[in-house]
Amino acid sequence: MARKTAAFYDLDGTILHGSVVDHYLYFAKTDPSLPGRVRRLAETLVKAPYYKYIDYLDRLQFNHEFYASYAGLSEDRLAILGEALFEKVLRKKIYGGMLELLKRDRQAGHHQVLLTGALDFVAQPVARYLGIKKVVANRLEYEVNGLCTGVLRPPVMAGPEKANWMREYAHEHGYDLRWSVAYADDAADLPMLSMVGRPVAVNPDARLLATARSHGWPVIHIEVSKSWTRDAAREAIELGKEGARRVREETQRRGPVVARRTLGLLGDVASGVRTWARGNE
Repeated sequence: MARKTAAFYDLDGTILHGSVVDHYLYFAKTDPSLPGRVRRLAETLVKAPYYKYIDYLDRLQFNHEFYASYAGLSEDRLAILGEALFEKVLRKKIYGGMLELLKRDRQAGHHQVLLTGALDFVAQPVARYLGIKKVVANRLEYEVNGLCTGVLRPPVMAGPEKANWMREYAHEHGYDLRWSVAYADDAADLPMLSMVGRPVAVNPDARLLATARSHGWPVIHIEVSKSWTRDAAREAIELGKEGARRVREETQRRGPVVARRTLGLLGDVASGVRTWARGNE
């Protein structure tokens, strides 16, 4: 009987260039409320260094704390915006080299699984486009009114939990992990990579690269596009321009004092994001 094997793929940084922060910035930018947009962008800016530090220490904790930012967003709106995010942003960020790799894995008979800490409504359009039928992603909890609570539903796909899911899935469906393959870009996914006999590091960070070299794992380097920090700065600048235009239009109706305060806040946010982006490139 033929051996059953699987190929497991991380999403952000592996299949495409970006991060879960990119996804949230898109949803924040499209908040129908201008004050809501400003607040969400400003909070992300202020917390960015903390998020980066927590992500370095503990990917699971990062997931819990970062996804709390989604509290108050509508489930229906997120589902629609997830499709728009893919069409307008993520599709352009898919690595061409990964498309060829996915094709080869499919031809080799691997059952393909997208296993990611991104949210389900972000991952599903990507998987559908790539022809990956099995998607395992993080899921948000919603209240009866359809608004997000900011809490992730278990299991949370981060670190060891990915490895646990792979073990159980392989056992249930009869996949031989010793001959299976996994792809990831971050040391936080070492448990995932260690579960298979053929781990591959894709554009690895320093910690993953060191581990891959010490174990003799294949390392793939794919040319990356512009950093998401530059994209964040560009979005902040555009938000500031849009806000300034709206404030000017409503100055007479709402009053010049309120208008000037709002305009000043938008300018501070845009300037702050630009400065922060330059420091993180």
